[in-house]
Amino acid sequence: FPLNTSVLEGVNNRIKVIKRMAYGFRDSAYFFLKIKAAFPGKAR
Repeated sequence: FPLNTSVLEGVNNRIKVIKRMAYGFRDSAYFFLKIKAAFPGKAR
């Protein structure tokens, strides 16, 4: 079966975008909440 990493690359890209938007935030907990909100659904 073919190996495909496109989903993982999309996740990494979205986290990088959130990191760029969150530059200067003092609260790291808020940053992790933004990441969790960006990926709704069940956590594995």
